[in-house]
Amino acid sequence: MLKSLTIADKLLLAILIGGTLTSYVLVDLIALPGATVLVEVDRHVVYKAALNEDASFRVHGATGELVVEIRDGRVAVTGADCPNRICVRTGWRNKAGDVIVCVPNKVIVRIAGPEGDEVRAVTG
Repeated sequence: MLKSLTIADKLLLAILIGGTLTSYVLVDLIALPGATVLVEVDRHVVYKAALNEDASFRVHGATGELVVEIRDGRVAVTGADCPNRICVRTGWRNKAGDVIVCVPNKVIVRIAGPEGDEVRAVTG
């Protein structure tokens, strides 16, 4: 397939790939550091904690239980009763706006930024 591409096509493809990779790096660099962890079960906040204070707690969701751990300024779901455990495989998060979601348990672990920085963009 690459043999049928012209030099202009290859150049455009390289520019698009380079731009995509650059945007991932820039977004990570300009992302605000997280300040607060909010744990929601079925759209209700059930736990709120500072991201800089180590903690470990259990959250009872719709179908089971999750273990949420805050350590070294990061948060992760380290254990879950859900079938696919995607929330556990999401790993550690520390930037404002990061989320860890457990759909079967209806649990959202969200990182909020500094006070007053909740809304970062508005769309029409």
